Amino acid sequence: MSFIRKNKFVIVAIGVFLILVIIAFQVVNMFFPEEGKALYGDRLDGIEEVELSDKALSGIAAKIEEDAAVKEASVSVAGKIVEVIITVQDDTTVEAAKGLNTIILDSLKKKEKSFYDVQIFVKKDTDAADFPIIGYKHHAKDSFSWTKDREAA
Repeated sequence: MSFIRKNKFVIVAIGVFLILVIIAFQVVNMFFPEEGKALYGDRLDGIEEVELSDKALSGIAAKIEEDAAVKEASVSVAGKIVEVIITVQDDTTVEAAKGLNTIILDSLKKKEKSFYDVQIFVKKDTDAADFPIIGYKHHAKDSFSWTKDREAA
């Protein structure tokens, strides 16, 4: 008891310090509740079952490059999005460029189509008024939605 009486200021200071640490911890958790979680949250759960290998991605790019309208193609995956960048010949029309989506969809298995979103960026080497165009297909949809056609000024 005499120890407590002699050091009551130190004991009170330690108690106040502990209370302040607990309050600070609660405030940090209130402002940053998701700090320890993964970047994509739980959206990537099950990706191991439908993971696209580098070989599969390069195979898709090779199939796209077989088309006469295509100069170059690259395919990559970011999370749940299959990103396709296609450079087409200068004489390719917008409709022909949009038609390249069938090659991509035919290259993916049904399970992959129902898991991954697909994003297509089609461009030309020249500054064409109607290019670039971007197409996006949500994994739950059957068709692509495209950027609006541009009119030459």
